[in-house]
Amino acid sequence: MTKIKKGSFTIEAALLMPLILLILMGLLYLNFFVHNRAWLTAAAYEAAVSGSMEGYSKNGNVYEKADMQGRMLGSTGLPGGENLSIYTSAGKNVQLTYRMEIPAGFLGLTWNIKVTGKAVCLRPVGWIRKIKSARETVEEVTLK
Repeated sequence: MTKIKKGSFTIEAALLMPLILLILMGLLYLNFFVHNRAWLTAAAYEAAVSGSMEGYSKNGNVYEKADMQGRMLGSTGLPGGENLSIYTSAGKNVQLTYRMEIPAGFLGLTWNIKVTGKAVCLRPVGWIRKIKSARETVEEVTLK
């Protein structure tokens, strides 16, 4: 006949609880990392496209528009992030780079995020006209 040992479940739970909490906290910090990376990627591309479209408007300044848009988008919606920095460059291409650190929560480690958004400065009206003329040419060739 076996005796039922009382309290064995409590001891097992006490031994497993640190492992379970470690996994849950790791998943929580991983969620912050993935969210912030996705947010910054979208913000970088949106700011780069905004700057590239500004280049061909009257009195438009590509660098100022991209930098202003990048600072506005990068300053919101980033839980757990630290040391956000923004680098903007403009020329034939508009490039916006975000760098940020997210504390991993363990042993003072940090995860570093570096995201770059790049857009070519296009003249929208000219680009649409080129696409339309290319489509008309293809239609003429396929109809003959």
